[in-house]
Amino acid sequence: MEVKMMLFVLWFEWKPEHTAKLLALWKDFKFPKEVKVIGRYLLIGRHISVAIFEAPTEEFVLKITHPFREIGIAHAAPAMMLEDALKMMEKM
Repeated sequence: MEVKMMLFVLWFEWKPEHTAKLLALWKDFKFPKEVKVIGRYLLIGRHISVAIFEAPTEEFVLKITHPFREIGIAHAAPAMMLEDALKMMEKM
């Protein structure tokens, strides 16, 4: 049985004084094997990183953000392609 994946956008904000701790965590951090990472980005000069990924459930957002909980604030939202959202809204 194929698992339907959900698309998520995660952005993580941290204070400059936590940069060294964050870099150390990033070095060793591995996304869960069930997660398909589409891209990871750094917003230059903003102390914000962004990850776009697919996961089977929201539980994986917790698994991904938990190791970083004492360093900054994680924000996550489910997402969908704009074209798909427009088609769905037309039917509403």
